[in-house]
Amino acid sequence: MKTGNINKFKFIAVAIVTFLCGSVYAQESKPITKEERFAKLEPKMIFPLIKVSKMTGVIPVDFITNVFPENTKMKLIFDFTQSTANNAQGSHVNEGLEEVARILNLHITAGLKIENLKAIVVFHSASLLSIMHDAYYQDKYGNNNPNKELLNQLMKNGIDLVVCGQSIMLRELSPNDFLLGLQFALSAKTTLSKYQNEGYILFPIDEK
Repeated sequence: MKTGNINKFKFIAVAIVTFLCGSVYAQESKPITKEERFAKLEPKMIFPLIKVSKMTGVIPVDFITNVFPENTKMKLIFDFTQSTANNAQGSHVNEGLEEVARILNLHITAGLKIENLKAIVVFHSASLLSIMHDAYYQDKYGNNNPNKELLNQLMKNGIDLVVCGQSIMLRELSPNDFLLGLQFALSAKTTLSKYQNEGYILFPIDEK
């Protein structure tokens, strides 16, 4: 075989090996998603207040040294603007709502008594789609609002759900377009100011 052909075959062989090694490395180095991490630990999770999906769960930790003082009282307010990701509005629970539920579960797991926890979720901007009534979802997606169970659990546990009146008017909607049990305010901004002035701790829930 001629030297040129030998070199050619060597080059092809090296290229193939490099490609295969690169493919294996790419597979091995692929980052684990948050959903995959939660799924792996789901059997260990606890749900002291709200359970809708694994993403609302808390992983018990047995080496805690920093805890809430006994009888701590806590007031939380969530500035909620997030819409459901990946164009899955009609079929998947809003990930921001799952995060709200998980934050509440975390506080209870950390030792806060349920009766000492107050919380408010303020909906405005794109988050309004997640609190529309079933008729809207049936018409647009062919099924009921997938967020309804989680929203109902929040309200049953005394969590106030407040909707921005400015967002409603700008979208030419009305209170009748939303699920029952919600409260309506002039605006999200004034609601956030009102409750932060009363000592509520702010948690922004927005697009990542």
